[in-house]
Amino acid sequence: MKTIQYFFFVALATILMAADCSNKDSEFYNDVFVSAPNLVTVTRSAIPEDQGVYVIATIPKLLNVTTMTHPLDIYQTTGGAAKLNFSYELEKENAGAWDYVEITNAQIQVTKGAAQVDSFVFASTIYNTVTQSYEYQAGLQALPAGNYRLSFGYNSDANNIVELRSESINNNLFLNLNSPNTTDLDGSGYYHFTIN
Repeated sequence: MKTIQYFFFVALATILMAADCSNKDSEFYNDVFVSAPNLVTVTRSAIPEDQGVYVIATIPKLLNVTTMTHPLDIYQTTGGAAKLNFSYELEKENAGAWDYVEITNAQIQVTKGAAQVDSFVFASTIYNTVTQSYEYQAGLQALPAGNYRLSFGYNSDANNIVELRSESINNNLFLNLNSPNTTDLDGSGYYHFTIN
């Protein structure tokens, strides 16, 4: 009889543990997903001599999200995350094909935020306590003449979406902020430009 009772309790415990488990990565990693358009833009200078292309982001701490009735407080939600990270890459046309461009530190001028460069740019918007926004501004300059295209999301399948992720610490929520760019990118997710 004790064997049956023991087996019953083990079976019940197994069922309860299985009911409490989830195979969703987002629950395991404490992720939350929101969307807000056009938070990161790409532009060229109005000065003809300036052949650079600029990536700019100014993301307010209190962000209007279409699915929420009140603004999302990014800083509070993430437990004070100091950065929102995203990536972008550059390709140059070569005999009808597109080749990835390795960007050097000499070719990027970061005036707000931070960037690490190699075969793509790992960009960080940094929280500014004065403006209460996450800021990034960098120019790609000193590029050889040719046709180029810039796209967001290294190793991403998303077109026209800039994927930002909070650099949260401890057990705070990780904010995955998807920002469709409807003003600068073409239907395939590229910003095309030419350097003369």
